[in-house]
Amino acid sequence: MPSWTLRPLASASFALRRGARRTLARAGTTFVVHQPYPHQLGAHTHVVARLANTRHPTRRVGSSSPPSLRHPVGTTTPRGMSFSSSIAALGSDGFGVSDHRGGRHVTHVASLSDPLPEDVPRWEDGPGLGKTSADLGGSSWTGKNGKTKASKKKDTPTTVSPYAVPTASRIFCNRSLNMNAITAVGFDMDYTLAMYKPETFETLAYEATKKKLVRQFGFPETILDLQYDHTYMVRGLVVDKKRGNVLKMDRHKYVKVARHGFTTLNTLDRIGTYCENTKADQFGGPDYANVDTLFALGETYLFCQLVEMKERLILESNALSEKEKEYDECTAGTGEDSSDDQTLRKKTLAEKPFAKMYDEIRASVDLCHRDGTLKRAVAEDPGKFIHADAALVPMLRALRASGKKIFLLTNSLWDFTNVVMNFLVSQKAGDDKDVEWTRLFDVVITGSCKPGFFENERTAVFEVDVETSDLRNTDDGAPMTPIGASEAEDAPFAGLASFAKRKAGQKDSSIYPPLPGAYQGGSFKHLHAMLGVSSGNQVLYVGDHIYGDVMRSKKTLGWRTMLVVPELAHELDCLEEAEKSGVFEKIRTARTERDALSDETQLRVWRASVVRDASIEAGSGWGGGSALQSSEGAEGSDSDGGDGLRDFGNDPELAELTKRALDAKNKHRETLRELHGTFHPTWGQLMKAGSQNSRFAHQLETYACLYTSHARNLVAYSPRKTYRGQSDWMPHDANDAEHR
Repeated sequence: MPSWTLRPLASASFALRRGARRTLARAGTTFVVHQPYPHQLGAHTHVVARLANTRHPTRRVGSSSPPSLRHPVGTTTPRGMSFSSSIAALGSDGFGVSDHRGGRHVTHVASLSDPLPEDVPRWEDGPGLGKTSADLGGSSWTGKNGKTKASKKKDTPTTVSPYAVPTASRIFCNRSLNMNAITAVGFDMDYTLAMYKPETFETLAYEATKKKLVRQFGFPETILDLQYDHTYMVRGLVVDKKRGNVLKMDRHKYVKVARHGFTTLNTLDRIGTYCENTKADQFGGPDYANVDTLFALGETYLFCQLVEMKERLILESNALSEKEKEYDECTAGTGEDSSDDQTLRKKTLAEKPFAKMYDEIRASVDLCHRDGTLKRAVAEDPGKFIHADAALVPMLRALRASGKKIFLLTNSLWDFTNVVMNFLVSQKAGDDKDVEWTRLFDVVITGSCKPGFFENERTAVFEVDVETSDLRNTDDGAPMTPIGASEAEDAPFAGLASFAKRKAGQKDSSIYPPLPGAYQGGSFKHLHAMLGVSSGNQVLYVGDHIYGDVMRSKKTLGWRTMLVVPELAHELDCLEEAEKSGVFEKIRTARTERDALSDETQLRVWRASVVRDASIEAGSGWGGGSALQSSEGAEGSDSDGGDGLRDFGNDPELAELTKRALDAKNKHRETLRELHGTFHPTWGQLMKAGSQNSRFAHQLETYACLYTSHARNLVAYSPRKTYRGQSDWMPHDANDAEHR
């Protein structure tokens, strides 16, 4: 059996087929590949041998970030392996994926992008994990290229890790997680494995929704002229359907930003509406809608546009004279005005409540999904709407090679799931589609109806006929033969295995492993039984929906969770640029100055009020009055009315101090606004609302054990890694983030 010596956890290791066994030695890691299926031997041996002896040019994720922040001081720059070339080489292995990356992956933040799947770094042989430059003492070591590299001795020891992951590809940990304890890893599909292009996919949904509003709900045709800006909306917002407002709040549910349509509410209106209520508003129930999924961005933007249009129509209506109104009423329906139908539609829109308007937008979006408008367009040209990702297949294979069971759990039905997964795995579309992609999974469940999937134990599960998308009854997932039908007669409906056999024709089933079953519906009980899972904490589920994927699965079942936040790559780039430019230090300085001046001003004002109140009650002979008086430097003065007390209302020192405190407050606020503006000109930093964590960040911290910018980032870590959460900070800790 041939073997090749590779770098530890090299990208080539992720090219190993399912069933490959890997033996790692501390000094030099050797991967011994056992070919489980005869048809794979020649091509696979060639691929791994070639990957083991090829050095690929360095490519990084998030190239706009400074290298000094990407890799710890004293480390070598991780060399990248071109996944596009390595995975393309696997074409003869059944899952060839060519490089269709082309441009950059646009996110849903202001005008900038999350990089397309860039090359995950190849781990370098370095001076040793966990050692410091001080430990090395300036000694030299020899790299794989045979060149001698010197370790610089520093006064301050800095950890040297040859395993540094680029910032934009990192996985962040809220709650410690040992992957050795995880026996099954599951994935959502939409916006988790499949990243849709907002400039095409969201625009498609937006345009289709406008047409439905005109045809089904009587909106004026002028809304067809509206244009979609996919960079405007962000996740984590809350829609006040009753008032037509969109809100951003902090973790305490304090509304920091409120917009009526696209118009910002002034401070008094915002506080009066949402902060000065006799009963605390929980921002739940039928009057509010959460923007917690990327699918909701387009419909929320359209809602804001219609709010603006409604307000404009109301103003135009109020501006009409009584004579014009009477004329319109007399000529309506007579044919004199050819646009009377559109006039009536505009009038109806002007009178329509905001909540009803939002509900009709939601109903139109649902119609677009049900009638196949979106599915057909994506099926015709998947590459136009979905980003190809050459790192997904290696990531899934790495997890399976580590002995974990992999499952796909999505709300999309089988027909659409098959379209998307064929494109992601093998770039196939149309009649070229097959079900070979399912070999990457142990279980495939479509039409799962999350979050109900995690709560309703009595939901029926059906087997999917992968040719027709027809459903077949099962006995809790086990096959059922209809009455009067023999097993031979029933074979054409035996799901994936029978489909693959008919599709392949000449292929020998003894050579190929059996395909997993494809199911629709069901509940977590069926999934646990299929996976052989005894408790929820053995499952790690990766999804993008904070409520539908993460919150319900964690609270109800105790699943471990990982939230995919595509916007995170842009956030990290902005944070690095801000740190590099010294913005955070300016904010900390401004905050310290603001607090000091504010405290001093408030204390002096309070002391002045105590002196004045005491003098009014007891006169100038009040005991202690002279002490308080002298402490303010007013002793012996008769200019304040002859009582020996100073008029603090006209105190020039206090007035100057108050002015300085106000200037410091405005300076701090302005610096903070400028920082938020670098993230998004309207909504600011996704994870912050002012200086507090945003509501979205609070939910992420509470319910997501891990979070990252893309599911593919799992390929940069060992499938048996232990993720460790950071130490928690309280305001009294010395290293408080605000004042450190």
